[in-house]
Amino acid sequence: MSEERALVIIQETLDGLHRSGLIQSPVPVDGATVILGSSSPLDSLGFVTFIADLEDRLSRETDQEVSLVLNELHEFNENVPYLSAGAVARYMAKLTNGI
Repeated sequence: MSEERALVIIQETLDGLHRSGLIQSPVPVDGATVILGSSSPLDSLGFVTFIADLEDRLSRETDQEVSLVLNELHEFNENVPYLSAGAVARYMAKLTNGI
């Protein structure tokens, strides 16, 4: 999976959270979009739901059971006080290229 495709899946996930009412406004996604941190549109329940939905979408896309490990994901964003969509996309690309 490419990082670009991963960003599309992140956008689809956030769009679904908006439709369900877990986030109030649509969130346009690019590499700098904050997923976790002080300017994130997600509260703690929204973040957990985001990760679970992202895993479901990745599993369907790859026909494999995919789990996102937050400790591994943090490695893609060292020394930064937030988690960006770009870091998540890089992690997703690396994770799925081994499948």
